[in-house]
This record gives sequence, C-alpha cells and structure tokens, in this order.
Amino acid sequence: MNFTTNMKNTSQAKVVVRLPNWIGDALMCYPLLIGLQRSGINFVCVGPPWAKELFSATGFEIVSSSQIKSVKWAYKFYKKNKFDYAISCPKTLSSIVPMKLAGIKTIGYHVFSSTRLSYNDSLHTVENYFELGKGFFDPKLTLEQISDTVPVGKQEERLANLIIEKQKHPYVVICPYATNLHKGKNKEWPFWKEFCKKYTAYSIIAMVSPNDLNRCKIDYPNVPCFSENIPVTGQVMKQAKFVLANDSGAMHIASFFGANIIGLFGATEIQKTRPWFGTYYAAKDGGFISVTELINLL
Repeated sequence: MNFTTNMKNTSQAKVVVRLPNWIGDALMCYPLLIGLQRSGINFVCVGPPWAKELFSATGFEIVSSSQIKSVKWAYKFYKKNKFDYAISCPKTLSSIVPMKLAGIKTIGYHVFSSTRLSYNDSLHTVENYFELGKGFFDPKLTLEQISDTVPVGKQEERLANLIIEKQKHPYVVICPYATNLHKGKNKEWPFWKEFCKKYTAYSIIAMVSPNDLNRCKIDYPNVPCFSENIPVTGQVMKQAKFVLANDSGAMHIASFFGANIIGLFGATEIQKTRPWFGTYYAAKDGGFISVTELINLL
C-alpha cells in the first residue's frame, strides 16, 4: 500500500518511533532512522532502557524507559508530547493501543494501525522496518543509499581501547550465547568450545551480556571474557580481525557498529535476520556448520 498520499506536510510533522523490544531488532531499525534524519523529519525514538545507550552518539532524540510496555505510561507520554504520527516497529497490540488512545495517526504492521502495511516474510527485517518510513522519506532516498554504521562516542572509544590494548594482536571476538529459542530450536552454534580449542590463527576474546559473564568464565576458562555497554562492545568488535556470533543481538551489534561479522546460522530464518553488513555461514542442509568447515573458511 502506498500511503504517502494520505500524509500531508510530513516535513513539519512531529513523529514518534516506537523502537522494538530487542537490541538486535532496534539495530535493524537503524536505516529507517537514518532515512528519517536525512529527510529532515522531526522525530523522537522511544524504547527500552538500553535504547539511549545504543544510539548515544547518533544525535537522535531518544526517550528510554523501563515502563515502555506499560499502556498507561505510553499513553501519557504520547498524549503529553502531542505527536502527529507514530511509527510502530513492534507488531504488538500493546504498542498500538496507547498511540490510538492518544489520537495519533499510526503506521505499522498491526491490524489496528491507522495505516497498515503488509509484512513481507520474504524480505529482511531491515527492509520491512524501512518500509514503515517510506511516507516520510525524500522520494529519491533508497535503502541502498544507506550504509551508515552506528557511531561511538569518545568516552566509549577510550574505554574500548583500554580493553584492546591488553589483547594479543590481532584478535577475534566470539559471542557464544543467544537469548531465547527459535520455534523451539536453540540458536546457539553447538561447537563453540571445540572451536576455541582448535583455532590458533589469532587470539580469542569473548564479549557477552552481563547476565552471561559468569557463565562465560566457567564455560571458557582460557578465553578472556568481557561484558561492557553496547557502544564499547561495538568498538571492541570493530577493531577485531573478525567477530563470530550466533543469530543474536550480539551479531547485529557487530554488524551495525562496523565490525567484520560472521553469523553462524542453523536454526533461524537466514533471509530475515542475516547480518545486514557482513556475512554468514550455515551447513548445506541448513543446519550448523562444523568446526572444521568454519576454520577452513576463515
């Protein structure tokens, strides 16, 4: 559906973008946000507590809250700020309802959206998110023109350098964990420990979430393990020879912060969530690639 004809004076409109609830998905919205920025749209992003940290050096206006999933909180926020339009990246009822109650014209994939788009399962998630902004973009702007990576602030660069300077160079980063299952299947590559024992070309460090740090130190006693904020993590990844990760938030951090990312797939839908910038490997039968196959490809 072409909804540009239903939207007037968008350059003067006040727009709110409801970010997804997961870090990886929020990063896959980045080209959408760049498109709005390049088109001169006055927009505010609202998302979970980590959203402000994630995009801290972008110049975007970010409102982050632990109450983001609360219909009451969201309604009060939207009503107070008098937005003209709302782009809902999540396809959830709880995201759309407070926007509707606040009287905002909504664009999204949920059936209750004022302007509902049809989600295309054959496209990458980045492409589907980008479609949500088409009514606001400069008509000449295409997704192919956007290759921006997420910037990192000077303080985060300094913190990352403190980690990098202590590593044997060159180094590679592994991200061995993935949150949640995909249709009942584990997204984690099952050969991480074997890889760490057999791979000798470069030194290895692990970057994981705070919740996984103790687990990582136990699972990989001979691998330096780190848990840092998102921009610092992205900068350490960017300076690595390459990054190996499951289909996870860590993979998308590496991709959108400009690292040489290699995603390891075997349980998820590659066409939807492959690294937007980077590459990926899977076995020919669609399962996970073996350690020997991977090392031969590196």
